[in-house]
Amino acid sequence: MFWQDLFGRGLPVVGLSPMDGVTDAAFRYMVAKYGKPDVIFTEFVSVDALHFTQGERRERLLQTFRFDPGERPVVAQVFGRTPELFAEAAELIEDMGFDGIDINMGCPAKKVSEQGAGAGLIRTPKLAQEIIRVTKANTSLPVSVKTRIGVTDKTEMEEWMETLMEVAPAVVSLHGRTLRQLYTGEADWETIARAGEIVHHHGGYILGNGDVKKIQDVRRKTLEYGVDGVLIGRGAEGNPGIFAGIKDPTKEQRLAWAVEHARKFEEIFQNLGVNYFMPVRKHLAWYAHGFPGAGELRQNLMMTNSAEEVAEVIARVV
Repeated sequence: MFWQDLFGRGLPVVGLSPMDGVTDAAFRYMVAKYGKPDVIFTEFVSVDALHFTQGERRERLLQTFRFDPGERPVVAQVFGRTPELFAEAAELIEDMGFDGIDINMGCPAKKVSEQGAGAGLIRTPKLAQEIIRVTKANTSLPVSVKTRIGVTDKTEMEEWMETLMEVAPAVVSLHGRTLRQLYTGEADWETIARAGEIVHHHGGYILGNGDVKKIQDVRRKTLEYGVDGVLIGRGAEGNPGIFAGIKDPTKEQRLAWAVEHARKFEEIFQNLGVNYFMPVRKHLAWYAHGFPGAGELRQNLMMTNSAEEVAEVIARVV
């Protein structure tokens, strides 16, 4: 199992956190090429959609799970609330060649959590356990879980961690906020530390997540809070080199990344038809940051509809 190899090195594991609408194939390609984290997660896919979607729409859905060999080890993340559909998804993910499966039990979005999926599963611990059991039973891949410290209060964390560890996920990735907090306030690393004690007591591994904005924070977090590693999410937006220690990319580096990212995105997704280019614009905005004239450049990049237009816009400011 690749997780054991990573943790066996005795060094903190540093991974790219899964982010809905962000960690698509083009972004993951950039992160793998310029940062090379220890592990990479895809954005999540609904197990219901994997089961019910057919034809051309299914092919588009599976684009989410497209990955480059340079991303390995790469873990596919899924969400839902129906154990039988997780069983199907596990078999599909293994057939697609992924290195692991991650179950999202942490998404706070209303459209997910109010349906009992994502962080909503914290409210139904027995169902959460059954989902993990069924997923593990239908794959030889390691099955991990990404979750939060509770629904409304951090005091829920201990019982929730005990619940998860009863079914022994390969790794628990823990975001230091409750469902109610969404992404507001500061991540509670003290609670992550206490969760780590519970996970370690059961012989498991834990990755902390929340507000890590530079690679230099990783060793401090692991030493201070006793976690086995850290996931970086929003800190990688506009800086795929964060995992290689690049804290403040130069203007030239940011703009070169923007052009390459746009071209990679177009290569992968242009077959999706009209308006295919719109999702990459937010990435272009993140690259256009931290230098004089960045605001005007962002506005211009938000109007682009192809990688060639991106290159032309950026050529005027280089």
